[in-house]
Amino acid sequence: MKNKLIYKSAILILSALPLFSCAKKKVEVELPPETLVLSHNWYYINADGFNKINSPKDAPLVMKKPYTEACRISGIGQTVSPSGNRNAPVYAIVNHSGVIEFNNDEATLYSDKLMFKDFTADGIVFMNDNPVFSFYKDSFFNDTLNSQLSSHTEDQDISVLVQFDVKAKTFFPILNTETLKLTPTSQVTDYHWDGNYWYYCIKDSKADRTEFTYIQWNPNTALLSILPNDPKIDSETNIDKKTKVELSKSSEDKFRKLKQPKNYTEAPDRVKKLLAHLAGNFAFSVNLKTAGGPSPRRYENKIGDNQMLEAVGQLADTWTAVMFKDGTMYFSGAISERRIINNSKPIAIRLPKLPEGFIYTDFGISGDTLYASWEEAAFYETGRSGFISVDLGQILYND
Repeated sequence: MKNKLIYKSAILILSALPLFSCAKKKVEVELPPETLVLSHNWYYINADGFNKINSPKDAPLVMKKPYTEACRISGIGQTVSPSGNRNAPVYAIVNHSGVIEFNNDEATLYSDKLMFKDFTADGIVFMNDNPVFSFYKDSFFNDTLNSQLSSHTEDQDISVLVQFDVKAKTFFPILNTETLKLTPTSQVTDYHWDGNYWYYCIKDSKADRTEFTYIQWNPNTALLSILPNDPKIDSETNIDKKTKVELSKSSEDKFRKLKQPKNYTEAPDRVKKLLAHLAGNFAFSVNLKTAGGPSPRRYENKIGDNQMLEAVGQLADTWTAVMFKDGTMYFSGAISERRIINNSKPIAIRLPKLPEGFIYTDFGISGDTLYASWEEAAFYETGRSGFISVDLGQILYND
């Protein structure tokens, strides 16, 4: 499915001052009376792809499911912009479906329903400029897990780590249960990629006890350049694929340190400069990604016992941005191959207000277009979901 995104107009707010709200705490910040026309489009997602709508409330009703089992965008990855290429794509993982490639104002879904059917796809990162993500089954919500475990044999290769090849536009596994030496009663429950090593937490649910083990492995270029199940490649290179993954033991302490939130004082300077107006007055956390990089790191700005507002952030080569769940976004720098905005001082953009019970979850920027995912959220369940595309060229450069 390939759609050319055609924009429509709506009035939104642009400001250089802090602005956002929190429904539970009724936090509101007065905005200056500066408005402009912002072009955007709404899309909803289902098992067959995505379709244009006028508003998220117009998306077809669906039964709410645990977020691990719902068809939703589980993560968006920002690629590194090659010199002279303003259209570096952004990739979104669609749970139980495939990957959407956002390339400036075009969106293309590459689906593999058979491969994605029974697994939760999450944790998008990049290795060798290709999106990589994990497959897992939630032991509490996924009703196919027990049948999988009971039928698991040594001959079954169940994918654990999957790559989307951006040139071939196809999916192939990097790691499977056999490589990780998982038993019929064990599964991966958490993971982290620091750019050099993958770390896995493995849960083994035995009849009389539950055990956790931790492993790590260092991928190499040869591993990522060889497609699985291709005997021709193996015969030509005389390389045994199974020897490329060298597992070693890790520890619970090391894994916890990798996953543990950091104090906001340790956040990159670009982020602290972007949110300087907020840090002294609001408690918040930022799940921060680096374009083309490893797993995100979470930074927490705690203020007493105040409830923390949650945000996602991206560090790209020419810009920094952070988005809160209500659609309040802070931006500084320049979108690729454009001039710097506001002398590198932060600006605040408010995305269109979502209906009650909906939140924004992640974002990426390709060329002049901002993409942000949204979903209908109720505690751990997700209902309708989709994304919005916004013409940043019009906002920032008056195109």
